[in-house]
Amino acid sequence: MLEGFGERLEYYMTLRGFSQKELAIKTGLTEAAISRYVSNAREPKAIAIVRIAQALKVSTDDLLGIEAQEGDDFDGALRLVARNAESMTPDQKKALIGALIN
Repeated sequence: MLEGFGERLEYYMTLRGFSQKELAIKTGLTEAAISRYVSNAREPKAIAIVRIAQALKVSTDDLLGIEAQEGDDFDGALRLVARNAESMTPDQKKALIGALIN
C-alpha cells in the first residue's frame, strides 16, 4: 500500500503517463507545487487535491488513501472542506462539494 500523498500522487501520475510539468499545466498549479506534493514537502489544499484528482481521473479518496465505503462520498467532501474551510470562499466550498459527489 502506498503510504503518503506524494507516493500516491506519483503512482497515479505514472499510471496516466503524466510528468510533473504536464500535471501542472492540466491543473493550473505550478510545477514547483507539484514537485513539493510528490516529495511530501508540502500538503496540498483541498482545491488542489480536487484539481489533481480530476486531471488524473481518480477520486480524491484514492489520492488521500481513504478507503471508500458505501455512502461515504459526502462525508469525504465534508472532511476536505472542513480541513481548509477558513481559506475557501462559500462558492469554492460549494464547487468542491459538487465536484466530489458528482
